[in-house]
Amino acid sequence: MGEITVVAMEAPKHRPDPDDSLVVMQGWLHAPPDWDGTRLERLWNAKHGRSRLGIGLCVANNPRRHFVVSNVPYDVELVRAELESLIAELDADPGQETVPA
Repeated sequence: MGEITVVAMEAPKHRPDPDDSLVVMQGWLHAPPDWDGTRLERLWNAKHGRSRLGIGLCVANNPRRHFVVSNVPYDVELVRAELESLIAELDADPGQETVPA
């Protein structure tokens, strides 16, 4: 893969209540037009239980893709680092998904 990068992430507009510390974040990836994001979505969803990652489709061959990740802590840098880590994991083994047992 190697061509997939996290371009930007936005902090949620409102801080969550202390009793409900999970939020929804959104951002943008840069990826080849023919990349569909399925492997990254599956890897995230398998590793993070209730959290879900959804990646938008390519529009007019634009390499910028919108994504939404739900049920994550209110910590943009932590979520970004985990997303980049999973992208690197897929880069290291482009033919296989490594999903925890």
